[in-house]
Parts: sequence; structure tokens; C-alpha cells
Amino acid sequence: MEELSFSMATERDFDTLQQIYRYTVQKLAPSLYSPAQVEAWSAAPNNFNCFQYFIFDPDTYLLLIKQQIVGFCGLRKNGHIASLYIHPDYTRQGYGTKLLNYVLNIGVNRQIKRFFTEASFFSYPVFTRCGFTVIEMETVNYGDVAFDRYKMEKIIPYTSDS
Repeated sequence: MEELSFSMATERDFDTLQQIYRYTVQKLAPSLYSPAQVEAWSAAPNNFNCFQYFIFDPDTYLLLIKQQIVGFCGLRKNGHIASLYIHPDYTRQGYGTKLLNYVLNIGVNRQIKRFFTEASFFSYPVFTRCGFTVIEMETVNYGDVAFDRYKMEKIIPYTSDS
């Protein structure tokens, strides 16, 4: 049985998270994005201050297997899922869904009633499996390179226990 655990990202995890982000984009994005898009997207960790904000402004949770970081997911207090990245060696095995559900449960325990995100073409299926629906498509730029992505949300139904 696998040794699966979760923890909160710390400064000592930063280099590993940069590597996972970059490698995930470089390995998975070419099937759905142009070479220029892959290059622009995978370069994001090169801007140290912006990437540090990307990781540490939200609460970023780690998925670990045998104490090795294999993915991360960021949650802001307003319900924004700021990131969801799984190392390519662990994709398509349910780990993205496990990590996202873990983070959503934390949010529900914090009384968050609406979660929202901007999903790439390759993270879209994970968010859909976890109950998110598309609000609209949007186009954003990384430098001079345009990307289409899904704006998605998940509403937590009101219960009398809430």
C-alpha cells in the first residue's frame, strides 16, 4: 500500500515546487498547447518573486508519496483554487483528484461556500470530476503569448448544519 500524505508547503519546498511546475508543463502541455505557449508557461518559475507569491500567497498543500512531493494545490481564503499541479509520473492515477478533494474539504471546513479556478485544458477533467462547472472561457497572456482557459466554479449547497 502506498504511503500517501498531505502537508503544507514551506520555504524549503520551493525549489521542488518550481521543478514540478516546470516539468509538468513541459511534459503534459505539448499535447494541447503550441510550442510558444509551452515555453511561456513553463518559464513562469523563472520569475522568483512572482512564483513565490503564486506558491505562498494562498495556502499551498502538498501531496506526498513516501515523503516525496508529487503535487501541490493552492487555496486562497476567498475560495480561489490558485494552483493544481501533479508530477507527470503520477498523472492519470487519481492523485490530482485526491489532492483537490483534500483541499476542498479544508475549504468546506473553513465555511467556504464557493470555490473557483482557472483551469487549463489538461486540468479541466480533474476539476470536472470534483464537481466544478464552467462559467466561461477566458483568454490570458503570459508575456506575448495568449492562452485560453476555463473559468470554473463549485458551489457548496447550503445545509442547516452550516
